[in-house]
This record gives sequence, structure tokens and C-alpha cells, in this order.
Amino acid sequence: MRVQPKLPAAAVKTYSVSAPLETHWRVATCTEVACPREEFGWTTLCLESDDLGQRQAHYIRNLSGRKFTERRREDGMTEFNFPPGQRCFSTVIRDGRAVAGHPKRIERPELFIVRDGDWRGNPRETAPLVHSGPDSWVDDFATHQQTLADAANRG
Repeated sequence: MRVQPKLPAAAVKTYSVSAPLETHWRVATCTEVACPREEFGWTTLCLESDDLGQRQAHYIRNLSGRKFTERRREDGMTEFNFPPGQRCFSTVIRDGRAVAGHPKRIERPELFIVRDGDWRGNPRETAPLVHSGPDSWVDDFATHQQTLADAANRG
């Protein structure tokens, strides 16, 4: 539950620093990120008494292309043990589809953004302002804070 602001959304600014997945990250291999599952192996549990567990077990057995051993546990779970040296099941969403791999940050500076409005929306539908770097963003923020302080002092 959020605290309801006393000001309307049109009277608010939102300052953020962002590194979007689409532009600031890439898909990397297990080896590139020193994936512990690739290095040491891993275990996956599936509950085959439900639909999701059946689909997961089917994928592992028939489509994954991974080496594994399998055992049925007393609690009804199927345990798949994957030895080291193979790609794990990590995926990254790219352009609306899952791609095998791990997210890895690209050497690209963050985006320093100022938007009108807040979590309730941007009623004036203004475009966000993207600053050229942290200095101008911090200066904008400080100027805005001073404007608010001056208004509060005037009453």
C-alpha cells in the first residue's frame, strides 16, 4: 500500500537513473559470467503430479540436450542432477522472447532521467528529459529542491 501524495501527479517530478535491459545489457554465456551451475553442476526438482512439472520434466528429458541423472524421490518429486561442464537453464528476455544465457552489463553510462508525474501517471503527457550525465541531472534535482523549499518558506 502506498502513501497517497497530497499533490496531484501533474505537480510532481520523478528523478531516476536507469540502465535498461534492451540497451545496457547483453546475453552472455555461462563461461563468461563464471556460472556456478556450469562449474559445479546443479539439481532441478519437478513435481510431475501437476501440469507444469510434467512439462518441465518432458523438456529436460526430450528437448534440453543436457546430460543428467534422474531419480524419483519419496515426496513425489523427480530430481534431475546435472553434472558440471554444461550450459545451465538461465534465460534472458530479448524482444519479447526467451534467449538462453545470462544478463551481462555493457560498458555504457546510465540514463539520467527526469519525468513529469509519478507512479500515478504523467497527466500532461510530457516527454521525459534525458540529461547528458550525472552532473546536469544532480543540478536539475538541486534546483528543483530549492524551488520547493523557497515555495514552502513563502507559505
